[in-house]
Amino acid sequence: MTTTRQPESARVDWAVVSPGVGSNHPLIRALRRRSVPIVDELDLASRLLSASPVGQHVGGPIIAITGTNGKSTTTALIAQMLENAGKRVFCGGNLAPGRPLSAALMAGPKDYYVVEASSFQLERARWLKPKVAVILNITADHLNRHGTVGRYADCKSRILDRQSPDDYAVLNQDDPKVYAARCRGKGEKHFFSMRLRSADAHLADGIIWTGDQAVLPVRQVRLPGTHNIQNCLAATAAVRLLGVGLAPIRRALKAFNGLPHRLENVRRLGGVDYINSSMTTNPAAGAMSIEAIAAGRAAKGARRGARVVLIAGGREKALPTIEYARAMRKYAKWVLLIGESSIRLARELDSLGFRRYDVLADLKTAVAAARAKARAGDAVLFAPGFASFDQFRDFEARGEAFRREVNNLD
Repeated sequence: MTTTRQPESARVDWAVVSPGVGSNHPLIRALRRRSVPIVDELDLASRLLSASPVGQHVGGPIIAITGTNGKSTTTALIAQMLENAGKRVFCGGNLAPGRPLSAALMAGPKDYYVVEASSFQLERARWLKPKVAVILNITADHLNRHGTVGRYADCKSRILDRQSPDDYAVLNQDDPKVYAARCRGKGEKHFFSMRLRSADAHLADGIIWTGDQAVLPVRQVRLPGTHNIQNCLAATAAVRLLGVGLAPIRRALKAFNGLPHRLENVRRLGGVDYINSSMTTNPAAGAMSIEAIAAGRAAKGARRGARVVLIAGGREKALPTIEYARAMRKYAKWVLLIGESSIRLARELDSLGFRRYDVLADLKTAVAAARAKARAGDAVLFAPGFASFDQFRDFEARGEAFRREVNNLD
């Protein structure tokens, strides 16, 4: 296709489209008018990996993970458990930082391909058929593209639709929207739960269990926060279906520190911990992040009154913010608001009677203000709760900017 051709006249047999390009884009509409098949990279790569030109399998099965929050952590954790079990593993997909699944086509055969799948990638999926499909949770996100939570949940649940009876689905039994997806696809359904002992992987008496076998106490898990215990349960349930023993699972849960930009400890300065959670791109994730840090400090015996100085805000995605605002009121010593969403968040906090906040121009100013507000024993948490595109290229650039500003403090 040349730059002078219009979509209607271009000679195209089929199109591989970036998942960030929505169905309403003029090019997509033009291609559909001409009945040109449209596929996404993850979908196409999964088909090419599944069979050679003569129909023989060229690699192991795909384990695909989706959900609103925790996808990347769970993807990386499953990959680590499999590697601990001596398996050759490709880890990627929507994972950032990471590699697209198409990179696996040049990487040689692997025993397993563990991939994160976004709602954008699943929206147009026609071939993706994971051996194990995991849905972690579904809360409002990307409504500026999907329109409603129902349509967004439907996109997530499409990960199950092409599964056969010899495939597996691992679902969050505590999440009503995820649990409703148990009727989708033909895969054998398995569950994880923070409450129900009947689930394949569950939490009871402060211990992670798989069936009737104790994996390890929660206090030995390196990842902070209740939401990460859910991720650990999901990962445990998934790899047990693949025959992984308890020892590789335990080693992963004890050693895995998490990924960059997810509750990442950047620096301790003057007794204050500076924590980068730039990956929190929706308000629900923001609420979980501040709760995790506050709970972690309480568990470590932080001094009475020591709380969180929070930096939040970013590009609007038309999502409800009341849950995050309530978490700010409950856990924040002070809130520093930046970005496109700052005025709306300020109004939300005002409506809750919380006025310990400032609206600031940019991240650099916010980090300096956080330094002034925080005292020894406090934590400065950067958990935007919104997309990065108002001031940054992506969440990684935003997190790197936070690191840079924190490391410039003296």
